Amino acid sequence: MLRTTCYNATWFILPVPKASVQSLVPYPLITPPFSDKPIFLNNFPPNTHPVVVATGYQNDIRMVNLEIPSLLGGNVYIPYTDYLRDGKTPFQYAVKNYIGGVNDQDVQALVPFKQVIVQNQLSGPSVKPEAFDLLFMTAKTPLYAERTFHVMANQPQIQNNKLLCQRNTYYINETFAEPKLRSGNVTVYSPPTGALPSALMGKYIRQGGYSASAEMVGYNPESCKHAAANVDPKASQ
Repeated sequence: MLRTTCYNATWFILPVPKASVQSLVPYPLITPPFSDKPIFLNNFPPNTHPVVVATGYQNDIRMVNLEIPSLLGGNVYIPYTDYLRDGKTPFQYAVKNYIGGVNDQDVQALVPFKQVIVQNQLSGPSVKPEAFDLLFMTAKTPLYAERTFHVMANQPQIQNNKLLCQRNTYYINETFAEPKLRSGNVTVYSPPTGALPSALMGKYIRQGGYSASAEMVGYNPESCKHAAANVDPKASQ
């Protein structure tokens, strides 16, 4: 079964110490192809592993029945995770996913964009920690190529049950995709005031990002071997 949605998003790649990343993932990490210049234009910081943060708007015709015009989403994931332990097949390991409404739309019954950690029984939620902030502009000298983001975004994601994986294929080749490479600062917040693991906490200065309008095709969860074998290579170009 296929699901399609338009995703107007911005992705950023953060170099995080490899030991910190490994502490979050119950699988080995695959060393990315740093020497592959079509993917990695510049030298990646040594002893680090990429972590991707992304945020954007989703429009799905199925949301019309819920009277939700669009959803605001955010996610943090670790690419190049070795789920199959074969040393070569990359997967995404999700650290956090957030979905919320826009323009005061209440979709708390779905998934809150900001996690509520302190409840006020009289007036409702009183503390909503932030996950991350992005501050960016169009890059004059990009750190990465567009393909860098295509490759990482289209790796199958390991599901929460750790038994199945899901392909969410992003096609960024339509007329109105308007892809742009970005440069900017990313601040990641961790407990007690933030929503992400302390291993990722920090302010990442002058990092590389990418904005585009993507057509996302989602598949039902499937075996991870099948998901990896059926990634559309055209989406990663």
